[in-house]
Amino acid sequence: MKLHIFNPEHDIALAYGTESITLPHAIQEFKMNLGYIPALWANDGDCVLVDDVPYALKALAKTHRCHADVVFVTIDDLKAADFSSIDPWGWDLSLRSMLSKSGIIINGKDLCDVVDDRILTDVKHFSNRSHTSALLKLIRAGIEDMTCGESFYVTHPEDIFNLVEKYGQVVVKAPWSSSGRGVKYLSEKEVCPSKLGWIKNIINRQGGLCVEPYYNKVKDFAMEFYSHGDGHISYCGLSLFNTDGVSYTGNIIASESYKTELLSKYVSEEMLTRIRENIIKVFSSYLSGSYQGPFGVDMMIVSGGVNGFLLNPCIEINLRRTMGHVANSVRKTNDTSVEFMHIVHDVNYLLRFDSIGKSFVKVI
Repeated sequence: MKLHIFNPEHDIALAYGTESITLPHAIQEFKMNLGYIPALWANDGDCVLVDDVPYALKALAKTHRCHADVVFVTIDDLKAADFSSIDPWGWDLSLRSMLSKSGIIINGKDLCDVVDDRILTDVKHFSNRSHTSALLKLIRAGIEDMTCGESFYVTHPEDIFNLVEKYGQVVVKAPWSSSGRGVKYLSEKEVCPSKLGWIKNIINRQGGLCVEPYYNKVKDFAMEFYSHGDGHISYCGLSLFNTDGVSYTGNIIASESYKTELLSKYVSEEMLTRIRENIIKVFSSYLSGSYQGPFGVDMMIVSGGVNGFLLNPCIEINLRRTMGHVANSVRKTNDTSVEFMHIVHDVNYLLRFDSIGKSFVKVI
């Protein structure tokens, strides 16, 4: 029996790197309202950790989606409970500490013996955005003329200003952050005291910042994978998602062939295959012997190149489950259906699935 956990605070926990963190109210509410969502990809008989069992049952029913016959449990139910494995949104020190205090057991072993310090160190290390620069070069190898992308890791504010002078406008990112909160746009006209203060604060707290040239974005998308921990990487599908700039707003749920068709006016299927193969090759070596679990690589189609578009194949690496994984695990009503999965906030956060026409989808 497996235990599933939705811990959307994972990226924040990586940034803090402590056993105990105080979450913003919005994140606490988000976690409580959507704690049931692992039921969409779990197996019958699995358990899902939630804050409130009656609420989770009602919220899951309101999604009107096929789901596993799971058992919702609270932290108080975990005392000395023995599970075959634990599948969280992402592993971090705060989550392990919380679970360890409950006395939870995995196959008769103490949690800290199964999810040891090396595993947590690897997750935090590989989740650092500073790795994007090296990975970009490896993923673009042999297809540089059809792709784009540069990334720099800097430790002094002066280095950022030099890059602003070189590129005119840049995107500055904290090494660890969540949902766009650690992302700032900077140009020669925008070096204001508040942004300078933010830059110095992140460098002091996290050691540095990642800087990328600003690109004229046309479309966001991602590729989703699963690392088996032994060097084997499985491809899980495309993720076509929307943002309101930097924050996630929703995913298209459709067949893989249809998602490929949507991207075909920007990038060829052959190019997508080449990128996928390059990522599998790179990450087979990169994650071998360390991380086991789902991960995603965010990408971006930008204006430029001979054909009018270029592909940046590695904007960000998410060494955790993503909303793209969720979208790909949701059972479609049929092979031709197209839906939009998104999160809305009314009184509570709700996961909604809206049917949309294919003609509409083709323009997003």
